[in-house]
Amino acid sequence: MPTHSTPVINTPEHHLGAMSLVILTRAPNDATLRAAARLMDSAATAAWALRPGDLSTLGRQQYRQLLDYAAAPQVLDLALYLGGDTKQIRTLMDHIAREIAELLIHYPPKAQD
Repeated sequence: MPTHSTPVINTPEHHLGAMSLVILTRAPNDATLRAAARLMDSAATAAWALRPGDLSTLGRQQYRQLLDYAAAPQVLDLALYLGGDTKQIRTLMDHIAREIAELLIHYPPKAQD
């Protein structure tokens, strides 16, 4: 019998309550949760590749940390809503880009000297 592990979804401490609420509300089965986690990873990587010039110095992992810090529950909620369907990656990528753009409005990067 194959064993399935629950995916690790890195969650900043300030989002633990919201992430729990998303999971409890959506109540995904194991397969959907794994698919949503894969979709989140793929969409975050693709969004990083298309990141704005202001964030060009961020590596993929740094971009993902910024995204997790700013919008982990929102991204998970949409990934679950989409059922983890990889055909919907553009929808999640666009959402990620909007979340990062919103963050940059409130916290613009420092100008390079």
